[in-house]
Amino acid sequence: MDTSQLVVVGAGGFGQEVVSWAEHAHQAGTAPPIRGYLLDHGYPRMDAAFGLSWLGELDEYTPNPGDACLLAVSDVAVKRRMVERLKARGASFHTLIHPTAVIARTAIIGEGCVICPLATLSASVVFGDFITLNSYSGIGHRSQVGSYTTLSAHVDITGDVTVGESAFFGSGARVLPGLNVGKDAKVGAGAVVMRSVPAGATVYTSPARRLC
Repeated sequence: MDTSQLVVVGAGGFGQEVVSWAEHAHQAGTAPPIRGYLLDHGYPRMDAAFGLSWLGELDEYTPNPGDACLLAVSDVAVKRRMVERLKARGASFHTLIHPTAVIARTAIIGEGCVICPLATLSASVVFGDFITLNSYSGIGHRSQVGSYTTLSAHVDITGDVTVGESAFFGSGARVLPGLNVGKDAKVGAGAVVMRSVPAGATVYTSPARRLC
């Protein structure tokens, strides 16, 4: 008998969305039920309408047998810090794939990712760990995305693109085929990337221009 349960990490706006997607996945038989959520002191707790138990702060959490943490945070730096703290306590992580997402059989997906409704991973995509892929976003053939990256809704990463670790893409951003987006880069909402983006750079507008 499978006794695994999800422990949601985070309770902000995106966290509440992830709870909804996890419930959909559980109803479809592709995810375990939710046991409760973790949240540090000083942050607002999950709305009572969700009916979930607060399991305490991250540094007080002791994983139960079968617990699988579900990282419900979009901020790139916060995700990394949370993962480090939880792994130090022996936590394991669940990759959530919404039932309406379209995943090619040759796509490779790492640990702790969240793939939201109607997202698409095309042929031979390589996804690192703890990546957030929000609704209606797509990753084209043979593209590679580094760990901890967040892609907001309606992002279009076309074919043969390489994205470094901890990059961030605002809603509606688009990257043309064959380009590189470096580690820690930020691509603003609606930007169209027509040339490779260096590590740590911030680009915005269409065509994308470097801000810093």
